[in-house]
Amino acid sequence: MSNVFWEAQEESEHPDESELRYKRPWWVTLGAAVDLLLLFAIVPVGILSLIPFFFLIYIYLAQVLVWISPVLLLLNAAVFWWSFRRKQAATTALAALGVAFVTVSFVVVALWQAQVVILGIRF
Repeated sequence: MSNVFWEAQEESEHPDESELRYKRPWWVTLGAAVDLLLLFAIVPVGILSLIPFFFLIYIYLAQVLVWISPVLLLLNAAVFWWSFRRKQAATTALAALGVAFVTVSFVVVALWQAQVVILGIRF
């Protein structure tokens, strides 16, 4: 009976390939950090946007996100592709959330009827 226990322990000494074994590139870490900063900036302002003055801050933040949207979309697409292939759920979710923030920012700026400026080019 004790041999069965030790055989199971010996087999588990060689763990399966997990996300800890992957060396994360610097651009994935950068993308995840940017998405976390966006999350920590947008969620409180979104909650406070129920107060009229704070909604203007949310509009300004949305305009900034629209301005750098091509960079954010390319970075998040690359992070999503890398993390989805390696089955890293948290990084994949952050990348998808970053794309969602940019999309919502486009909608907010369009509904506010503000000038859409992408990387300095007005549309």
